[in-house]
Amino acid sequence: MKTARASRDGAAGGLRRKHRPRPTPKWLENSQELDAIARSRCLMVLSVLSGEKPVTDAIAETKISRGTYYQLEAKALNAMLAALNPIASASESGRADLSAAAARIGQLQAQVERLEQENRRTQRLLLLTRKSMRSPVTTGRRGRLPKSALLGSIPVAIAYSFFVEHYVAGLTGSVKG
Repeated sequence: MKTARASRDGAAGGLRRKHRPRPTPKWLENSQELDAIARSRCLMVLSVLSGEKPVTDAIAETKISRGTYYQLEAKALNAMLAALNPIASASESGRADLSAAAARIGQLQAQVERLEQENRRTQRLLLLTRKSMRSPVTTGRRGRLPKSALLGSIPVAIAYSFFVEHYVAGLTGSVKG
């Protein structure tokens, strides 16, 4: 047995057959046939997914194995998800390129940070307005405050809005130029 293997593999120490390139099948060279194959496979997957045909009938008609069908189905669904994703664009490999989604996440995080800062400023303004009013305003009932309370807080709010950025910049040590 060893002598037969040695003579087949090359007894002279590693002489092997030279690898030769495989020719491209003729059905792959014709793009119209490729489009027809792709269309028929797409229709097959969609007919099975919609419940029009069972998997057994579809694979019998197209003469492919069950494993090949499920591979085609997975590829088709991934391609549809990548094509229909409003944020990510598809790359050449068929996988979704999530760089656009990551950029959008960064923009949204910056927006959240800015809104949180505005919220803190508004809360400080409300606190200063409440402190500046000497006597508490009561309406005697639940509901809206009287207009006199609002009119008294307007000058404080205007002054606060002019000086808050410089005040915060002085606290943090960063001054915008």
